Amino acid sequence: MSKTVSMKNVYLTAVKPYSENIGETVAKAKAFPGAETAQLRGIKAVILAAFIILNGFVLNAQNCPTLGTTILLNNENTYYPGTQANVAVGATSITLGAIGAGANFGNTPIAAGDIVLVIQMQGAQITVPALVTSSGYGANFAGLGAGFMTTNLVAGNMEFAVATNAVPVGGGVLNIAAGLTYNYQYAPYGVTGQYTYQVIRVSTHFNIQLGNTITTPFWNGSTGGVTVISAVNQLDFNGKTINASGAGFRGGATFKLRGGTPGLNKNDFYQPSTILADASKGEGIAGTPRYIYFNNVVVDNVVEGYPGGSYCRGGPGNAGGGATDSDPSANDQNAGGGGGGNGGAGGLGGNGWFSFGFTGGRGGTAFQTYTPIVTYYAPNRLIMGGGGGGGSNNDGTGIPAGGNASSGATGGGMVIINSSTIIGIGIINANGLTGNSTVQIDGSGGGGAGGSILIYANSGQAGITAIANGGNGGSNDPLALGATQHGPGGGGGGGVIFSNAALNIASSVNQGTAGISTGTSGVTTFGASDGFVGVLTQTFPFAQLPPKMQICQSIVLPVTLVDFSASYVSANNVKVAWTTTDEVNASYFEVERSSDGTDFIGVAQVDASSSLDPTHFYSINDQLFNINGNIVYYRLRIVDNDGKYTYSKTIPVKLDQPENSFSVYPNPVDNYAILNLYADKPDNGMLRLMDNSGRQILTKSFTITNGNNSIMVDQLGYLPKGIYIIQVLVNNNLYNQKIIKK
Repeated sequence: MSKTVSMKNVYLTAVKPYSENIGETVAKAKAFPGAETAQLRGIKAVILAAFIILNGFVLNAQNCPTLGTTILLNNENTYYPGTQANVAVGATSITLGAIGAGANFGNTPIAAGDIVLVIQMQGAQITVPALVTSSGYGANFAGLGAGFMTTNLVAGNMEFAVATNAVPVGGGVLNIAAGLTYNYQYAPYGVTGQYTYQVIRVSTHFNIQLGNTITTPFWNGSTGGVTVISAVNQLDFNGKTINASGAGFRGGATFKLRGGTPGLNKNDFYQPSTILADASKGEGIAGTPRYIYFNNVVVDNVVEGYPGGSYCRGGPGNAGGGATDSDPSANDQNAGGGGGGNGGAGGLGGNGWFSFGFTGGRGGTAFQTYTPIVTYYAPNRLIMGGGGGGGSNNDGTGIPAGGNASSGATGGGMVIINSSTIIGIGIINANGLTGNSTVQIDGSGGGGAGGSILIYANSGQAGITAIANGGNGGSNDPLALGATQHGPGGGGGGGVIFSNAALNIASSVNQGTAGISTGTSGVTTFGASDGFVGVLTQTFPFAQLPPKMQICQSIVLPVTLVDFSASYVSANNVKVAWTTTDEVNASYFEVERSSDGTDFIGVAQVDASSSLDPTHFYSINDQLFNINGNIVYYRLRIVDNDGKYTYSKTIPVKLDQPENSFSVYPNPVDNYAILNLYADKPDNGMLRLMDNSGRQILTKSFTITNGNNSIMVDQLGYLPKGIYIIQVLVNNNLYNQKIIKK
């Protein structure tokens, strides 16, 4: 909407029309341009100020800093557990408990105007068949033995809001400026499982430079597990890391158990934690088991946490199932625990010892249901990585002692990055943890699933390496005691990453691998399986963001950038052009160039126009010298008279290359495709295959020589019909080619 239209909406009384006032001023300025230019700019500035004031509740009710740079040294978020049983859609108040405390938890109370994130951490129901040996456990999908139902599924829902009152660290009622988009639920363990949500105070700054590793606080069952960093203008990663590895849902704890509980069966999918055999399930969106392994300590939550019980091989929601021993009367066969899930499902725990019983914990499912098949992960709906299930243990081997070494591993936490622009390079780590591998003649625990990462900015994502890999399953070494193989843990599933622009090519959501059992009978995974690859999407529309996420970043800027482009003209010559409107308080524009999309230098500065025309056109020719590679990147820095600035999007420009340097044959494809690639020098390359939504299907490394190269991509026959994208990075050139799967 233009300022003229906006003002017509603001001034409802019949004063002299704005169009007449501005028309008179423009007429005067044309007659006396030198005298009236400043006057027109002043009028436009006053109009903008009035617009902001009259619409202040929308734009400035929240605490959105307008200048300054903050060096961020630690996690500043404050975490309040939601204690109100039901918060309905449209509600404007939420009852909160006392803040979470401990390492990396912030302690700044909510103040009026603060931005908060409301997020449902747990909230999924599972099927619990009457028959404990039924594989309908979890998702009500025969044979799976894991998952969750669509009934009252609220886990992952989230949105931002603006506080209108202060809430002390001891908790209280939070009032917010507008009604909620989603409903939120809190319920301790009961017949429908466990529901938890939290409200996170988001520390917002104008410019942020990371000055240290930012560590996400561990999820403690009610708060933590999430880091939100919000810069109104610019976030400088400064070579630093945001670490949410192992901050997610926790693994199931295990003990040295010798059996003796009557009535158990090696095919059980669930049992209570009071039995003297088998192992605990992990933690996930459907609940928290009685015993969890957290920060190298066993925690007893007293209640079962899952309907039917928190032991045995069924995987509740995205949590890995605990091992069911194939001889529960003695608990001496020692199967492995299942891996946790998120974007990809967790892997199956390994077989029981001498009996070769196929009783390992089932892997936690991906964030999807099966009846019907629906995926739920999205930029506005994310969960933490599921915890791994424990392996059964009767000899107490490994460190720590007492059987705890067979516990499942913790999943990755969640990181949300929200900024107008990003500069510098950095890492976001939301990996799941790997299972303990000090075990000898006992089963091992499953790996934790990768967590979730959401990144939104106008530019700069190419400098970020985001990883949300699943943790490997725990291994064991029976050979050290002259024994045959025992069950290793299943690998954790890959996590979920959403970015609205391309990240560093090293970003990944790889699955965790199955653990290994080294015994007198061999060195294999012994029935344990890898997790499944997660979800990596590098484009999505603004509309898919959590509601009100960019409430501060959407403040009116001194310039409206209508268009920004960069195009190859001739050898060593690139034309950069941009178009603006509504230039109020604008000082100058700086064109910046980069050879890698991360480190930029200024190449030209252009003063803002003093023209009275409503639209302004700018362009420069950039003469290139000593450029290595065939691609350069451009962005525009827009600076106002107060020294504040913002960046445009980043645009890649391919320089002169041999024609037909990259092609794919055949296309459409069936079982395989051949990539023909011309290169002017040898290099190591990376290939990605993505579906049409940007989800990564596979990656492949390769080596090329000078000249023509042919690279085969096989095993495509299993892919569903549709459109896919092959992306190749080699010699600093990025190629994209759409293919059609028949």
